[in-house]
Amino acid sequence: MNVTILEFARSFVNERLSADEFANAYMELWKIERDNNVLQEYEDNVDECLSSIFCVADIYNPNSDRDDYELDEDKLRAEVKRLMEQYRL
Repeated sequence: MNVTILEFARSFVNERLSADEFANAYMELWKIERDNNVLQEYEDNVDECLSSIFCVADIYNPNSDRDDYELDEDKLRAEVKRLMEQYRL
């Protein structure tokens, strides 16, 4: 199993990356793995976690006029951490 995308998410949780650096890059990495059928090689819980992280990265909005459902940096980091803990990754 390729763990690059998982380690990338872990780096974000550990504050090695800002949300601006993380969100778009993560979504692009996920799309690359999807298009190359790499996601299918992961165990179900890993695939579900990575897909869930994609969804929350997609609703990240750095602007102060964000909608109620959108996440700021702190909420995005907390949600990625929660997902990784939920799936025990």
